Amino acid sequence: MHNPDPNLLKEAEKLEAQSKSQIKFKNYDSAITLLLEAKDLYTKMALTGQVGIVIKEIVRIKNLKRITPERATTLVGLEEKDDSKISEITEYSEKNGYDILDKARELTLEERYNEALTLFEQAYSLFKKINYDFESKQTLWQINEIKEHLRWKQTGKGLMKKVNIKDIVTLASAERRRMKLQNQIETPKIIPTKKTPINSQVKIESMETKYPKLYQQRIKEQKKEEEKKHFQGNILKEHDSLRKQQTEERRERMRLLQEKKKREETLLKEAEDLLADGNRALVSKDYDNATSSYQQAIKIFNQMGWLDQTRTLQKELRNIELYKKEEQRKIEQKILIKKKNDHEFQKRVDSITSEKQRFEEKKLQQRVVLPPLIRSKLEKVNLAKNKAEKEEKMGKFERVISRFQFILEEYKSIPNDVIDLSSEISATEQKLMELKEKK
Repeated sequence: MHNPDPNLLKEAEKLEAQSKSQIKFKNYDSAITLLLEAKDLYTKMALTGQVGIVIKEIVRIKNLKRITPERATTLVGLEEKDDSKISEITEYSEKNGYDILDKARELTLEERYNEALTLFEQAYSLFKKINYDFESKQTLWQINEIKEHLRWKQTGKGLMKKVNIKDIVTLASAERRRMKLQNQIETPKIIPTKKTPINSQVKIESMETKYPKLYQQRIKEQKKEEEKKHFQGNILKEHDSLRKQQTEERRERMRLLQEKKKREETLLKEAEDLLADGNRALVSKDYDNATSSYQQAIKIFNQMGWLDQTRTLQKELRNIELYKKEEQRKIEQKILIKKKNDHEFQKRVDSITSEKQRFEEKKLQQRVVLPPLIRSKLEKVNLAKNKAEKEEKMGKFERVISRFQFILEEYKSIPNDVIDLSSEISATEQKLMELKEKK
């Protein structure tokens, strides 16, 4: 970072202080000369911010010189009575108005429109009171531009229309110089300079008697042309300074706009990511996470001023709540159906078990009254079944098959009119088929 020369900085600040003293005594030309020297020193030190401040002060001082004859007469009358009164009127009429405009313009660049609007309205009232028509018209135009922008923003379209901003102080200064230059071109005057002493008029008058009239006329025209060029040169220098200042301001505005655009792009990317997360959660029926993502996205869109998008997402949030309730209702319904099916199944199981128990009891009763030979065969069958189950666990399928073939033959040897063993015969045949497949 560049460090300014302390000696040059001290000298520039001293010149600024001297200019303020000159302003108190109404020596505006001396004050401007001192400030121009201070500006050159700040330029050498590359302190562009301070240069801009000095140029604004120069413009302000020149505005102090633009007092109409009627107001000048009033001030002369007051000078003998009360110097502080003169200072108060001057401060109210020019400096205060331009200071208000500068502050209002800064607030507009920062998009603090309501505060800026209040200051612009104060400046407008002030300029109307002192009959500054150009400043009044420009300030009124700026007020209308801000109000129009605020109306657009309330409809949700504020980002589509940017507010136009004018540097009214600079425009007013340029307008005053243009009018002054035009008046001087129309009615040129001889301004005393280093080349044209105060008593030049006396010399010109003496020349009229010494030289022929045509030669005298040519000399007068040459002097007027030189004075005109000198005046125009000063105007061009001031214009150049103002152009540089305006260029810096435009660069600053562009920088702020670029930062704002970059910030909006970052926020938009974050909002899009949140919406993507919310949509994924919605597909997965994770309604709580979907709601959280959407709410965060709404906050970002509110911050950006995207009111239409905010309203759309708020409607979607209400739909998500409905989806969540519907899903909860379906889950509860499934639980009820499952409970009902389980209950029905248990009833069927209980019924089958009960039926089986009755069947077994009936068989047991039948076996009680069976002949001894039949009872003996059934006992052998039960004994063979128990041995077959043990051997099956041991993987001895050949012996298991032999036992079930024995069981089948025993079942078939018992007459049906004594006891019905058809279900046992069918189950035994099925078991034999399964065993042969395992073999």
